[in-house]
Amino acid sequence: MPINLSSSPPKCDHCILGKQARLSVPRVQEGDKAVNRLGRVYVDLMGPMFVISKSGFLYAMNIIDDCSSYIWTIVLKSKADAANTLQVWHRGVENQSNEHLKILVTDNGELLSNDTVKWCTEHGIEHQLMVPYTSAQNGHAE
Repeated sequence: MPINLSSSPPKCDHCILGKQARLSVPRVQEGDKAVNRLGRVYVDLMGPMFVISKSGFLYAMNIIDDCSSYIWTIVLKSKADAANTLQVWHRGVENQSNEHLKILVTDNGELLSNDTVKWCTEHGIEHQLMVPYTSAQNGHAE
């Protein structure tokens, strides 16, 4: 096979596409870290899972405290149960810790209902919304 270094080799579109890669998401936290427990809490709803659990659970909700990085994982049978389950979790964790939930950070599509907005307003919780599937904005939960 003759080698000619005077011209550039032909470009193969398939080879170029195969070698493309995504840049990694920078590990940058948006804003300052919460000072108190329950000062800022991230919530991420995952699912439906590929395999249903023996008890019939198909979704999981991760609740992450920004101050302590403590994670609660709550399994759900449907996405519709998420808002009510979050409210039950809220009552329980505030009773046990004597701390108050101040900021709730969720994806824009999850837990965005009139009931959740009303609940946040009644309890003085600031509900911050992030762009769905954007781990750079909601890195704790994603």
